[in-house]
Amino acid sequence: MPATEDLFTPVHKAIRSMIYDVGGRLQSNDFSDLAASASVLSDLEHEFSAAISAGCILCILHAHAGDEESTVFPAVETHDVELVRQLIEDHHKFTRQLAAITRMSRELQADPSPENRVRTGVVLNREVNDFFAAYLVHMNREEEKLVPMMQQQFTDDQLRTMRGTIMGRMPPERLAAILRWMLPALNMAELTGMVGGAKRTMPPPVFQGFSKIAEGSVPPARWQMVRERVGF
Repeated sequence: MPATEDLFTPVHKAIRSMIYDVGGRLQSNDFSDLAASASVLSDLEHEFSAAISAGCILCILHAHAGDEESTVFPAVETHDVELVRQLIEDHHKFTRQLAAITRMSRELQADPSPENRVRTGVVLNREVNDFFAAYLVHMNREEEKLVPMMQQQFTDDQLRTMRGTIMGRMPPERLAAILRWMLPALNMAELTGMVGGAKRTMPPPVFQGFSKIAEGSVPPARWQMVRERVGF
């Protein structure tokens, strides 16, 4: 019987929510006002040396690609080496795009001319849209091709071990940031399953921290339904 664990879709739902949020803020931003631009531009900063900032959305996207390359791709390339090669090629292209976006964002913030910042903002918005469009296609491909292949080739226990390795390597602040985006993005079945699994496997103090993040990010009515279904 194929495995049922899915290492990609939940975190991809979190990333899609991040993309939709920052994309909406970017396209409506007034770049003539530097103070008003500070928040959205901070989400377009990309620190290659760490890539762990809890507030930097592009940092999280870059780190997610690194998680895949260090833990998932080595395990699956013997089953489809060409698919893995293409996905890694995508990652390299994304790294170059991220570097260009970061440079443009920093140049915009350093420009004293409001008129120039508005013009640069138009180009920046287009570059970010190109990046997000490619990233969305990439995630769809992973869900279409990689998820079912992994469910055929690995057991649920093996997939859980991969997930545990990825989560164990994450700095706590990045894991918390991803959970705040992920949990409200899941449908009720996914959310109930994730919370139920966390309750069964996490030590009580860890689950308490997890449930506090969930309570603060999931709408109250949905969270109450999850609590009733999971039983805590």
